[in-house]
Amino acid sequence: MEINLPLSKSEGIRALISLYLLRRGRGQTAMPPRDELIPDDAPEDLQVLYDGLQILLAGSGTDIRLSASASVARFLVALAAAEGRRVSFRLTDNQLLRRPMRPLEDYLHGLGVSVERNDEQWVVDSSRLSVPRETTADARAWESSQFVSAIIYFSVGGNYPLAIQRQYSAPSSRYIALTIEYLRQIGVDLSWQADWIRFKPREQSDLTELKTYVFHLPADYTSASYWLELQTLHPEIHKLVLRGIDPDSFHPDSRLLSFYNPFLDFTTTDDALTSSRRPVSGGARPLSLDLSQNPDLFPTLFATMIGLELETTFTGLSSLAYKESDRLGASLSTAQDLGWSADAFINVTPNGFTYTGVPRETNPRRVTINHRGDHRLAMAFGVLATVLEETQVEIPDDVTVTTRSYPHFFSDLCRQAR
Repeated sequence: MEINLPLSKSEGIRALISLYLLRRGRGQTAMPPRDELIPDDAPEDLQVLYDGLQILLAGSGTDIRLSASASVARFLVALAAAEGRRVSFRLTDNQLLRRPMRPLEDYLHGLGVSVERNDEQWVVDSSRLSVPRETTADARAWESSQFVSAIIYFSVGGNYPLAIQRQYSAPSSRYIALTIEYLRQIGVDLSWQADWIRFKPREQSDLTELKTYVFHLPADYTSASYWLELQTLHPEIHKLVLRGIDPDSFHPDSRLLSFYNPFLDFTTTDDALTSSRRPVSGGARPLSLDLSQNPDLFPTLFATMIGLELETTFTGLSSLAYKESDRLGASLSTAQDLGWSADAFINVTPNGFTYTGVPRETNPRRVTINHRGDHRLAMAFGVLATVLEETQVEIPDDVTVTTRSYPHFFSDLCRQAR
């Protein structure tokens, strides 16, 4: 089986913002043509971000469109706040209203930035912005790496001093490191030492001293996880080739290879990942998976483990409350809809639980997955559905729900199923 994966959404977002910051600092008023950066079938989030950055660079124009992506919204709001003027945003998906924004709003409000939000429009007015001094971010900001990354983008965009003290060991801190790495690629130096992230303003504001930026996007490791789930659940898939993967990626979710290592062997080339089934001797041992740095992999790994009926303890799930849905509660609820007993999941807390490994208690004839508009739930349980005997599973709005990250996923899945 051979699959062409979509572009990495999280790396693409950071690469586009780095390119924007470089061009903005040099006084350029437009991004490079869209077709030179991202293909037409790229994840919707990248297209929405590109359009927003284009409008910010132009310095005027129509309202910036926001979809359901909280990461795109948070980063664009932070960049708009560094503009020193009024910028308006238009909501096109009310799912965004359920995503937290308060820690970023509180931080910006403390600097004199007004952020007004209603169901249809958000307005960011930074005309009365006061230059920030070194600051300690509110503890809530560290509950999501995106809030910290947004503050970083605000400071770099406005060339403002920054010193953020970590409140505790942050979930998803590797995504903060991903943000810092992409900024380093354009010569922006942020230091992360001990419990502090610091940015010293540049003496030159035009960024002419920064090196040339080569825009390159690898395939998405998170999207690869659904195919590794499929191979793990289907013993007949002996070999899987995933195209476009960067074997040297510093993306946090490249760690998925270690999560699937008990079941699969991996080899990599310059642009592909090949996985082969690993011979299993004896009974599988219980697993313990800490996903504090890889929360986006939870739906896939959860669906994999209950499909294998393998006892697994999941920890590091506290940040799932900030995702498109309550992914922990939604996943447990969906598993019960599909026939697993509530008693199969024990010691449930906001940070984790244990799946006891018991099989499905019932085999319902027909189930409509309530994915709550969450693309990762739809794809993870869509794959699980392929091994649920006697149960017909329907994924509502299957094409629409995946446009954000993997627009052609279900068409690829159906093609491979033939």
